[in-house]
Amino acid sequence: MTYSKQRLKEITALKKAAVRQILKDIRNLHSASSRKYIDEYTSEFKTYEAVCGPEAIFEAACKSDLIWIGDYHALHRSQEYAAAFIRKLASQKSKLAIAVEPVFARHQKILDRWAAGKISEPEFLNRIRYNEEWGCDWEGYQRLFNTAHELGIPIYGVDCHPRHDMRSIGRRDQSVARRIIRVIEKNPDTTLLVVFGESHLASNHLPRRVQSILNRKGMVRRDLVVLQNLDTIYWHLQEQGVEGDAAVRLSENQFCVFNATPIEKYESFRQYLHRCTGEDSSDEWMHLTHTLVQVMMKFLDLKKDQTVINHLPVLDVQSVTEAVEDFTRFLHQVCRGELHGRHDRNAGDEFFVAVLESALGYFCSKLLDSSRDGIEALTVQVLSQIDYSEQFARAVATLVDPSKRPSAQHFQIIRSAVAEKAVRSRHMSTLGQLLGYALGRRLYQGFLRRRISRKEIQALFQDPLDKPHRPLECYVELCSRGL
Repeated sequence: MTYSKQRLKEITALKKAAVRQILKDIRNLHSASSRKYIDEYTSEFKTYEAVCGPEAIFEAACKSDLIWIGDYHALHRSQEYAAAFIRKLASQKSKLAIAVEPVFARHQKILDRWAAGKISEPEFLNRIRYNEEWGCDWEGYQRLFNTAHELGIPIYGVDCHPRHDMRSIGRRDQSVARRIIRVIEKNPDTTLLVVFGESHLASNHLPRRVQSILNRKGMVRRDLVVLQNLDTIYWHLQEQGVEGDAAVRLSENQFCVFNATPIEKYESFRQYLHRCTGEDSSDEWMHLTHTLVQVMMKFLDLKKDQTVINHLPVLDVQSVTEAVEDFTRFLHQVCRGELHGRHDRNAGDEFFVAVLESALGYFCSKLLDSSRDGIEALTVQVLSQIDYSEQFARAVATLVDPSKRPSAQHFQIIRSAVAEKAVRSRHMSTLGQLLGYALGRRLYQGFLRRRISRKEIQALFQDPLDKPHRPLECYVELCSRGL
């Protein structure tokens, strides 16, 4: 599928604008004592050799016996990836060990007692002073630790003080390197996976110090570095229109996998910093919502109205995608004049208004996260919930498939089902969400192929949809125009 390079650049610029706002807030909350160490990491990984699939990383891992996995501490998805990677590798290698950063080496006996089931998880965390010494959410690391425990993989704490002093980061790396060597010497025929903070994995940082000791001792290890979500390369891939679960080979023994956007990545750190200040966790997503509302309104050239910001509801969400969908729905209501009350519509029109809300929500979330999909899984869910005829199923399948242009008959089948309440009310919203998501995907692809403009998207937000049958007419027009 060929996309407009100009549109890809415009969307990348939108995402960068959101990231800049998040980073600005981070700098106000947190100032690193030295950026030289982090800059050495980011400056090393700016280019790549080739786009590849995640399987290429796994194949390289099967041939390696020292594997470094970069960890972004505040992002749960980072630890979840490491846990899934370890689980998959364990299916091919019988002898694995894991070295981790959150536990100090001096707490190894406590970690061993937890692994042996001799102390509970709360006691383990209390005795290693997890919240005081580490502080990042346990939820992500719990997945990693429990995976090791379930698979019977020994796990070693290798970190040491000074943990928070960037001026002594070299001394800390040297101490960690010596501890990693001890683990290797203790398990000479075992593949060791080191899950450590990403900035430590620049070639000249922790890996060089470990390799130097290995060379002195005459020990040979085939190493592999697996990084996650490198910003510079992510932006390049976005401008090339690369979507889905992408990975790149940086060099012969270095890879990067992408499982989160920079918005998600830095928002996780911003929320962590806000929690460190003792802020009410119920407000965590409001900072992001304000940021994304403003950049999205500017992108769509919607009139900046302080009323929108002042009346933003508190969102009950757990992800960037949910936040985008919720504020887009609210923005759509404001733009069509329904901030203080709904227009008088019949049930059928309300259904198709909800479809259009879902479409715009999906479209905006796709602008901010091009890897977002999930429509096929939702289709299976909808059709499993609904007692449908083959005719109805074919109509839904056609409306969901972006490669097909629906006919008047397909729309009539859906309209009749809605009008006759053939779909049970508790499943009606799921059906509307599915049809909206599918239309949102058509809008996104149409926008990238220059078949619909920002002005036209803006007009969709501002259509009051207050005339009888207008919501259905709008839905039919958009699905039928070959986006």
